[in-house]
Amino acid sequence: MRVVGYVRETMDLQKGDGSFAQAERIRRWTNEQGHQLVAVCQDVRTPGHPLGREGLRALIGIISVGQVDAVVVASLQALSPDKLTQEVMIADLRGRGVAVATSNEAEQALLEDPSPDQVRMLVRDALEKAERHRELVGSARTAGSPTILQIAEGSDVIVELIPNEPVLIATEDLLR
Repeated sequence: MRVVGYVRETMDLQKGDGSFAQAERIRRWTNEQGHQLVAVCQDVRTPGHPLGREGLRALIGIISVGQVDAVVVASLQALSPDKLTQEVMIADLRGRGVAVATSNEAEQALLEDPSPDQVRMLVRDALEKAERHRELVGSARTAGSPTILQIAEGSDVIVELIPNEPVLIATEDLLR
């Protein structure tokens, strides 16, 4: 399997590994699993500059070429410090057609479906439902006209048209 590693330094190096340590854990894991490491994309801190996501954008660029089967991180913390953002990023990567793995054995089960983590399951359920909703209403929109409904050929749809004219009621009818 062709694998791309992703490394992201935390804002506080006391709470996480530096980029070199993360990259080495990814290399070791990839070698032990018998996979081919194609690249390691890094988001590293530069003194005086905020931590950007250029490495993540490079990772997505590599994935878009279609020559990668999986993304591996040393820890899910490399994606984000919070579970919600981690799950959004994992869903995005999987939606791009790649598997997601971690070299941290203790975190492997968190990536499985179902996950033993109830928060992750809730987030995945919400993301799945949001995606189904986007697919449903996305097909109902056309460029320049957000209210035109596209109906599949052969579908039976009942539409009640409401006239835009006022209805006059005689005053004596109201008194009865």
